[in-house]
Amino acid sequence: MEEGKEIFACVGPESTGKTMLCEELASHFNGVVVPEFSREYLTEKDGHYEECDLLIIAQKQLELENRIIAKANGSIFCDTDILVILIWHQFKYGKRNKEIEKLFDKQQPRNYLITYPDLEWIADPLRENPNDLLQLFKLYEMSLKTIGADYRIIKGQDEQRLTNAIEAVSSFTQRES
Repeated sequence: MEEGKEIFACVGPESTGKTMLCEELASHFNGVVVPEFSREYLTEKDGHYEECDLLIIAQKQLELENRIIAKANGSIFCDTDILVILIWHQFKYGKRNKEIEKLFDKQQPRNYLITYPDLEWIADPLRENPNDLLQLFKLYEMSLKTIGADYRIIKGQDEQRLTNAIEAVSSFTQRES
């Protein structure tokens, strides 16, 4: 990771506030957001995708992330990363994808914020799984433990959720000092 740049990835099940959290954290810490490429991609496809599309999404997400990181100074908040695509692929298709795993290994080092599914589900044409949020959360946590990643779980409603996330980000930066 380049000097002075801190990368944080918000990961977790659908409808757990990742996008809003990234925007609020970037505002609070004067950072930048790496948006979720899949939203743009899936909107163009009316939400329809096949297994092979997940590799394309992963490639484009990594390209977008690398472009923004190269230009940014300070804190970078990724509104998803390749881990999300890996877990979704495994959950939806019941198998691992070696090509997406290779892309995951190419990501720059980062700290993780996992959003806990304690918010009300909000329907969205691009969301497809309101019933297995806790199961997916556990997959995220297990995956991060397996790779030895540093992460914090973000819980709470409204302002408390943001306060908890700010404290989590600060705990990473205090540890790194």
